[in-house]
Amino acid sequence: MKKTILMLLALLAMLCLLCASASAGSAVEALTYTEPYMVSLNPSHEMNILWLTKSPCEGTIEYGPTPAMGSSVTAEAFEIKGFRTSATAEGYDDDPKKNPALPVYQLIGKLEGLKPGTIYYYRVTTTCDGVVQQGERYYFKTAPEKGGDFDYALLSDMQLKVKTKETLKLLGQENKDFLIFAGDMCNTPWKAGEWFNVEGCFQAEGESDRTFFGCLQQTSDNCHLAQYMPIFPCPGNHEVDDQRVFTDKEMAQNDDMWSWAIYMQIFRPLYPEQDYTVNGTRWYSADYGDLHISSISVSRWQSWDGFEFPGWITKDDISPDSAQVQWLVDDLKNTDAKYKWTVMHWHMLNRGEDGYFPVSQAIADPKDSTKAIYPDGDYCWDVLRPIYETYGVDAVNFGHSHVYERYQINGVNYIEAASIGNNYRGTGDAYHFSGNLPVVEENNFRSYMLVHVGDEGVTARGIQASVEDNGIGYIGRVIDNFTIAEAE
Repeated sequence: MKKTILMLLALLAMLCLLCASASAGSAVEALTYTEPYMVSLNPSHEMNILWLTKSPCEGTIEYGPTPAMGSSVTAEAFEIKGFRTSATAEGYDDDPKKNPALPVYQLIGKLEGLKPGTIYYYRVTTTCDGVVQQGERYYFKTAPEKGGDFDYALLSDMQLKVKTKETLKLLGQENKDFLIFAGDMCNTPWKAGEWFNVEGCFQAEGESDRTFFGCLQQTSDNCHLAQYMPIFPCPGNHEVDDQRVFTDKEMAQNDDMWSWAIYMQIFRPLYPEQDYTVNGTRWYSADYGDLHISSISVSRWQSWDGFEFPGWITKDDISPDSAQVQWLVDDLKNTDAKYKWTVMHWHMLNRGEDGYFPVSQAIADPKDSTKAIYPDGDYCWDVLRPIYETYGVDAVNFGHSHVYERYQINGVNYIEAASIGNNYRGTGDAYHFSGNLPVVEENNFRSYMLVHVGDEGVTARGIQASVEDNGIGYIGRVIDNFTIAEAE
């Protein structure tokens, strides 16, 4: 009898634990949209821990150099404005104002006074209306002092494409220290269901498993992504809040209709000015050990045919006297870092139709006002390229065309290193107008790049991440590698 009672008590205890676990699980569901993610402008000594919640909440972060942690900070709360749900398939591509607004809030805790090259454990706790949600314990490694080794990955153009989740999982299993992301995180930023799953929000078939945070915060099978590695992003053409600028010609010509609010709020600590308008400050730089990272905003939109006035348009100016270009010159000139790396979305070199139209402001052809001409030439080639060569930039990575491609010109590597989705390049497309051919070009599968910085210099490897119907190669195959030797 006594044994039976003890067994019943044990079963009762187990049921209580299960109920508590279920209650905690529902609390997690009730409070947050995302797990924590990280950004930093000073990654050797500081780290910002961010996460998104469904209502105004309080947040704390426990952290420390051992699993016991021991220190804590209180998170600052913000409201992210501009998110909406896509209530129907028809509303999915329509005016955002016809879709319900979605309250989304952000908690940010800044960890300061960290030691370089040190692993820190952390855990976030979210509290709202008496409900307490304690998150999982994660860790990150601060940037080393100059001379220290580290590893990072390149990625771009997720956009809910097929096999995005699988590609990110492979990358996450590499356990790198940080991620450089060259833009185009989703398709239309105001659509909350492209960033994270939202109850009642319309999502196209298959997209619920491809959201930005859903893919970038996987943890199964030893996958370490945004909870473990800070992100250094740049904005792409799909980071504009309302993507009707691609098709609505009247809207595209009105600067007041352009906004980068969602992207800049999600990565708030990188853009302290939070100026969401045309030519707002969407650039920054950070030092990671011996590497200087410069992130700039370079994109175009093809609301018209490139030869039809007003032609393809740019909104964040990169003309020679622009604020962004002057900042870039000062930034590169004033760093003493051993290696310099720039991330931008628009491809510096390109095969195909994109290369037919220079990256500058088109004007009406004096001979035919319906036609567009570009008298200032290509600012990427004529303005940015000389800056990179003059100030010793070692590599520039970009995205946009969803291919793997690398050029090497006058000591600078130009890399589109991550193919996540559909391929926008044909093998018969014309080469860049400069006549430069890629050193390596792969259009047949998804890929990413892994980079190591150490005593031997910078070594980089392009990695095949999928095998398509053509059956070329195998997952994990090295498709490209190069080295940047330490300057004497």
